[in-house]
Amino acid sequence: MRRNRIIDNPYAAESVGQTGTGIPSFEPRISPPILVQIRVIAVLLIIHGALLLLTGGILIAVSIVMPGMIAAQQQKLQQPPNGPSPAQMQTILFATYISMGMAGVIPGVIQIVAGILNFGLKGRVLGIVALVMGSISMGTCYCAPTSIALLVYGLIIYLNNSSVRAFALAKQGLTWSDIEKLPRQ
Repeated sequence: MRRNRIIDNPYAAESVGQTGTGIPSFEPRISPPILVQIRVIAVLLIIHGALLLLTGGILIAVSIVMPGMIAAQQQKLQQPPNGPSPAQMQTILFATYISMGMAGVIPGVIQIVAGILNFGLKGRVLGIVALVMGSISMGTCYCAPTSIALLVYGLIIYLNNSSVRAFALAKQGLTWSDIEKLPRQ
């Protein structure tokens, strides 16, 4: 003889984010780890941006000093006539180093601003732009591995439904602590 028992159904509507009609709800809940990960990305953006700013600043300083030093060295060595003139060499080196420096400074500033805004759950799109702009920093020949890693990790977090929802709730006026108190998945 069988006995009827009530069994908890893990696939019930309330446990998978569906309405009682079997239709999925369109309002995703926020998973707890995503808020921590948003803060991690914000910190990484600030740190990476500061390093890019430092690297870009050094390269810009080199763009001012190095061409004159190399031109002076070329004049001492009595350069053969078929090579570039000292003035041409100065122009080439200045353009190269200044462009490398700007490839660090511009994404660095954007990443710092995006990181600061992300602490208040603001500027999600700016965060995504800052991550993509970090790929420009490959022109510094310094930050390519960290830029790629941060881009992949950041896009995974920023494009997550819970993250989109958290930023949307913050845009509606909820604070970080209010969002942390919301029901979890």
